[in-house]
Amino acid sequence: MKKSLLFLFAISAIVGMSTSLVACDSSSAPPAAAVSDPGENGGRKAVPVDYSAGRIMNARLGKGINFGNSWEGDAPNCHTDACWSNPIKDEDFKIVKDAGFNSIRLPVRWQRYSDRETHTVDPEMLAGVKEDVTLAINEGLVVLLDFHHYVELNHLGGGAHRGKADTIALFQAEKEHFVALWSQIAAEFDQFPDSMIVFDILNEPTIPDTALLNDVLLSAYQVIRAVAKNKTIMFESNNAAKFDRLGVLNLPQDGNIIYSGHYYEPYTFSHQGHNSDCLGDAVYSNNADADLKSYVRIAKTLYPDVNGTDVIPLNMGEFGISGGTIQANKASCQEDHQTLPSAEAKARWAKETVAAALKYGMSFHYWGFTFVGGFQAYDRQANAWFTGFPNALIQ
Repeated sequence: MKKSLLFLFAISAIVGMSTSLVACDSSSAPPAAAVSDPGENGGRKAVPVDYSAGRIMNARLGKGINFGNSWEGDAPNCHTDACWSNPIKDEDFKIVKDAGFNSIRLPVRWQRYSDRETHTVDPEMLAGVKEDVTLAINEGLVVLLDFHHYVELNHLGGGAHRGKADTIALFQAEKEHFVALWSQIAAEFDQFPDSMIVFDILNEPTIPDTALLNDVLLSAYQVIRAVAKNKTIMFESNNAAKFDRLGVLNLPQDGNIIYSGHYYEPYTFSHQGHNSDCLGDAVYSNNADADLKSYVRIAKTLYPDVNGTDVIPLNMGEFGISGGTIQANKASCQEDHQTLPSAEAKARWAKETVAAALKYGMSFHYWGFTFVGGFQAYDRQANAWFTGFPNALIQ
């Protein structure tokens, strides 16, 4: 993929302003447990923070969509966004902007082909991601830049990806590599306007030990903040970024941060063909209004704003439904009596979930734009949005 960097000059002017793969780790995550008791924060006393800077940026993120299964691919000897056969096209940013979206979430597997001796990102990948960020910003889209699929770190931290944890020394080495990569990434992308980019520290952590999790996230936060003093920084919690895990984090008293949760409830409906039976519309369910309301309650208990009304800004970084007319998923649903959710039910679930997010002041990023294992909202082959989209998301 070759893209022009001719529009770099425009950045400073905006300062005021394998398709069966599923890139989201949530595809293998278990259904979320009941909402955690806010007291899970270990008895810490809530300290009100002025989150106005984070709220402003969260409002700028607004209504967004993930450009998944591109830069987070892991095919051998592949240094581009085509490693899962889903390269991002230059025109995609205009399509998304014209549909009414405010932002994109750009998942990147930054550790792929990174230099472990110098702790530097693969130069070809870095250049390509910069091109995409430039194209998005030139279309007026805010970019949520994500560190995606760090399975090695999660595994060594005792996460769910590859079984039991390895030695402490190996984990510490992986953590140091992760933190050093973020130091470079933050420095490289700090050149873009503060109003146009957000750094998402780690997608869907599965490190169960909360002390290790907090050490990883806060270590990365510190190096990011050291070089990107005015950028908004986003945190996700363990159990693959469940909203109700906010209480296990020790977030810094920084008013320019956002907490992001991922929402695919219930998995029996959202992940049909991906570790869930294919029962179609018969198992339709949506409890987003009650769920998101409870998440805001937790946030207000743990991370209130100094104004006494608001809470730490909240983002729904991934949500979506597999199914519709996507042939790729039907291999998992071969039996005649099995079926996938209809396109209409998929759009209905998305619409109800977005309505709840808007009601409770959350920004959001739908999973995803195109070729994301049946979750996609846009039909690349037909060059058109699937039934019910993008209207289900742009309300």
